[in-house]
Amino acid sequence: MPPKKGKGKDAKAPPPGKGKAAIGPPPKPKKIPPPPACFNAEDLARFKEMFKAHDEENIDKVPLEAIPLMLRKLGFNPKTAEIRQLYETFLEDEYVDTVEYHEWLFMIEAKMGWGDDFEVVVTKAFAALGHDDDETGICDFELLREELMTWGEPFSEIEFADWIRLAIKDKTFNMEDGSFKYVTFIENMNNKDVRYAKEPINFFKLDQKTLAEMAIKKAQEEREEQEKKDAEKRAREEAKRQKMIADGLIPPD
Repeated sequence: MPPKKGKGKDAKAPPPGKGKAAIGPPPKPKKIPPPPACFNAEDLARFKEMFKAHDEENIDKVPLEAIPLMLRKLGFNPKTAEIRQLYETFLEDEYVDTVEYHEWLFMIEAKMGWGDDFEVVVTKAFAALGHDDDETGICDFELLREELMTWGEPFSEIEFADWIRLAIKDKTFNMEDGSFKYVTFIENMNNKDVRYAKEPINFFKLDQKTLAEMAIKKAQEEREEQEKKDAEKRAREEAKRQKMIADGLIPPD
């Protein structure tokens, strides 16, 4: 993460409406730091386009609340604690409600440095909960629904109704055969604009660590149960074979 530019206690502004007017010459204009060296021209063009799309007032600033959505549209899945850390690290103080372009770039660089495994983990959890052992990206929707109603924080019927509506709209749920393209659905929900969905799938009661742990645990329990059944079946078959040998019905090995 690059060092903070022009930040620190001396640069912290008082809340609006407090403090006396400054005496003497006005402060020098803030020097804008250059973009992070890790970004090429193509990266910067993409980030600038994203920034301008959310600069609805055309003031070279975007609303603070747009940052999580903007990061998700770039393919990230920022956690709430990470968003708070980005604000604390790169914004002038706790009173600002907009983000400037250079601050946006440093937020992206920081998030890249922290890594981002949410989508991968949730996808694997969906595969386990949907019993998609071959990870084809498709599972039975009702089966997945039953699992999510049992594991973790239970979904309500109304939440499932909203989920089905969105899944039908983006054609990831096939009502004819009940199949659900969960990988595509996760990707679509991560890219949803707040005008169409209040929250992307990231916050759809699917805490990545909890869900992944539950899915792995359940899959392990199912494997152990199947292994136990297979072992019992082999034991029964062997006992039957030994009895047939004892009775002279088949020759011994």
